[in-house]
Amino acid sequence: MKKLIWGACSIFIILLLASCGTSNGDPTTGGDPQPQEDKTISTKLEVNEDGNASFTIKNETEVEKSLTYPSGQEIEYQLLDNEHNIVYTYSANKTFTLMLQEKILKPSEELVIPLELQTELAEVPAGSYTLIAWSTSDELSDQKEEVAYEWVGNKEPESTVATEKITVYQADANAEYVEPYEITIDPSGDVVRQIFEEIMVLDVGLIDYRFENNNTKLILNMDSGLNNVQGSAGEHMFIGTIVHSFFDNFPELEEIYFEREGKSPVTLAHLVVTEPFTRDQVYTDSPN
Repeated sequence: MKKLIWGACSIFIILLLASCGTSNGDPTTGGDPQPQEDKTISTKLEVNEDGNASFTIKNETEVEKSLTYPSGQEIEYQLLDNEHNIVYTYSANKTFTLMLQEKILKPSEELVIPLELQTELAEVPAGSYTLIAWSTSDELSDQKEEVAYEWVGNKEPESTVATEKITVYQADANAEYVEPYEITIDPSGDVVRQIFEEIMVLDVGLIDYRFENNNTKLILNMDSGLNNVQGSAGEHMFIGTIVHSFFDNFPELEEIYFEREGKSPVTLAHLVVTEPFTRDQVYTDSPN
């Protein structure tokens, strides 16, 4: 009887030791499998020298990858202050097309999305922030990138106006060329609007304007009064008075863009303005 009891106890001890040995094995080989991060599509957020940024999506595989977007919005980003308060959200003041869309990324293909921060953050005070951006696609919406961002604020470039007298341009009596003349302005006021209102003899209104690319680009957003610009000569006079007046008074400018009620290209009666006006091009000017 004692032998029988001893044998039963021995079997129990052996089974107990075997069970303990199994539970103390390599933890990486037992238990439920851990989810692995899918790095087949990488994302990267970079700040450019001009203060804008770019968000890059790259297919890191050798096969095609698809991205599905629930709307026309492809990117979202936010600006956070030092206390992690959200001070700006890209989509907050925008509407997007509610339409499912899909993008295909070929092997090793990159999709670069620009972030026009110099324009978007116009109302945000200058300071040190954290910029967080992510793709709105279903596959990447949880894959957020962040960088430190120094926002210098949206400062209008200094004009060369040293006195209250500046030179602007107008069409001559025969509408053959533009000629210079002097006007009096308030240097402490809105110089851009003062120039535009002075040179604009047609009923064209300036809705708003903005400087971009370190003040080298000026975008003039005009209203439907552009319909009043008639005839080839009239169009050339209209363009010539604007570009000469602003290029002469803002030496940092390299490009001038036209918009109509916030959209481009701008269509005139005989001309579709698709490209920027640049300082090195020749426009209707005085023969002297």
